[in-house]
Amino acid sequence: MKKLLIYFRTVYKLGFSNVLLVLYYRIFTKSLLTKLYFPQKKFKELSSVFLPSTKKKTVLESQRIRIIKCADSILDGNIYYYSYHKQNVGENPDWFLNPFNMKTFKGFQKHWSKLNDFNSEIGDIKNFWEISRFNWIGTLIQAYVTTLDEKYLERINLWISDWLKENPPNTGPNWKCGQEASIRILNLILAQEILNPDIVTNDLKDYLEIHIDRINPTTFYATVQKNNHGLSEGCALFLAGYFLWKNNKKKKYYSVYQKGLKLVEDQVRKLILDDGTFSQYSIVYHRMILDLLSIVELLRKEWNIDSFSETFYKKVNLAIEWYSSMIDPISGNAPNMGANDGTYLFNYDHKKYRDFRPTFLLASALFNKPIPENFVTSHNLIEMFKIPKIHIEKKNPNSKIFSQGGYLKLVRKDGMAILRAPKYLFRPSHSDALHIDIWQDGLNCIRDAGSFSYALDSHELDVFSGTKGHSTIQFDNRNQMPRLSRFLFGGWLEPSHIEFSKSDNRMSVAYTSADNNYHFRCVNKIEKGWKIQDKISGQFKIAVLRWILNRSDWIIKGNVISNGKISLNIISNHNVNLKLKNGEESLYYMSKVPVPILEIEFSAECSINTNVLFTA
Repeated sequence: MKKLLIYFRTVYKLGFSNVLLVLYYRIFTKSLLTKLYFPQKKFKELSSVFLPSTKKKTVLESQRIRIIKCADSILDGNIYYYSYHKQNVGENPDWFLNPFNMKTFKGFQKHWSKLNDFNSEIGDIKNFWEISRFNWIGTLIQAYVTTLDEKYLERINLWISDWLKENPPNTGPNWKCGQEASIRILNLILAQEILNPDIVTNDLKDYLEIHIDRINPTTFYATVQKNNHGLSEGCALFLAGYFLWKNNKKKKYYSVYQKGLKLVEDQVRKLILDDGTFSQYSIVYHRMILDLLSIVELLRKEWNIDSFSETFYKKVNLAIEWYSSMIDPISGNAPNMGANDGTYLFNYDHKKYRDFRPTFLLASALFNKPIPENFVTSHNLIEMFKIPKIHIEKKNPNSKIFSQGGYLKLVRKDGMAILRAPKYLFRPSHSDALHIDIWQDGLNCIRDAGSFSYALDSHELDVFSGTKGHSTIQFDNRNQMPRLSRFLFGGWLEPSHIEFSKSDNRMSVAYTSADNNYHFRCVNKIEKGWKIQDKISGQFKIAVLRWILNRSDWIIKGNVISNGKISLNIISNHNVNLKLKNGEESLYYMSKVPVPILEIEFSAECSINTNVLFTA
């Protein structure tokens, strides 16, 4: 009965109409109607999607050298999966090979609706999708326009033609997700603009049309998920619809463009909160939506389309401010909080995956936001499109609360602490209440375990997205919220207390779980670091305080653990026994490494003080 009540309350939070639409979609995709609506068909053999150009583009020499190096690596068959894993796919990729286990997708000749998202025999479906996002096109096209060496253009046309030959419309895993199709055509359109916006081939138009036919009918399913999918598909319809209407004047595509415009406006208005938080509570997905919106704004300006609404620009500016507040100004890295699926769109010059500054730079340039001087870096599209220089300001990081999204941030010299409050207006993907991230001198001292992969069993998922994967307290080895499915927790927590004082350098949050276990956490800035006070009570048998530490040589002496530069001093009115255990963290999708985790167990109501101190 209790579990049934949790399900009912979760459905209420998600919205009954949204849940019904998801059920409708799943029933529809299992029916014969799907094959009728999305017919499998052979497509004509393509000749050249992109034609040679005589217009050589000039960019900074450093950028030209970098992009050529990246493009030559692709010609050698190297593709960076998730902007991190270098995999050699050869001269002609096998579009159905998982390079992480060398297994081939079974049933790739079937209709996409007959294929499962998760199959333990072949591995994570995202490993098949990654190369089919076409991020490599942007690298090769930039190398071509800066050199006019046709080997780059030839490889683009070869791979695009081969992809469609092996992936005919509505056949195989690469047609399964509307968002994946959307990312693919965004890269195609951007490549066309970089190459020559005035000469468009029929092959490219046909390529875009078959993708629109896949995306357009199921946007309702993308939007009810209230995540990046609806925005991705809206951006694709907005740009591809306008692009095709501009080049063939068919009213059908003007309607597609209008639908995309409405979707983009609607998703930005609904999913970006008034404090700038995006619905997925994730730094990686936040970067993704800023990259999408930047490309939409870039091409809107290039094509002289009317501006978006005032609300749109207001929400985007808030999202940029949220994003910049999460970035460590010394390293360019950011907390590994929330889902991390390895996405880094339009990273054509292979920037480091965990440097979040280039996206901030591009968004600031396109949306006219000043950028602090210590955040200045480069983005390949700024130089390629000659985007006007942005205003640089001298601005120090500041303490701030994002009350709607549930993030509290205090700063100190060259450091910050970010506390996660359980404010879940949208479905949480991580059970991370009262997690704290601590940064000092560019180092993430106390951290989050990340995500690793979505294709894990429930036990493996809990190591990363469960409470166990966060620097917080866990009661009775259970998640703070019960896991209902791979991407859904039930019994969404609500804070019973939130306090933030910028002047006193103090922040605190508390919650009571469905099991009536209480956790209060208060963070104070002190002279040499941070004082963290935890109070717990309830009917639990065992509570575990976890500190996920940076990789280093940690030594325990009594109630203190230290690596020579950082020390954690644990004080409690309960007996304290520090245990250093081996755990795992994932900074990059499909990558996990050992990480030290400090665990302290408690069996009764108590107060625990942790002083995190930095040596000068």
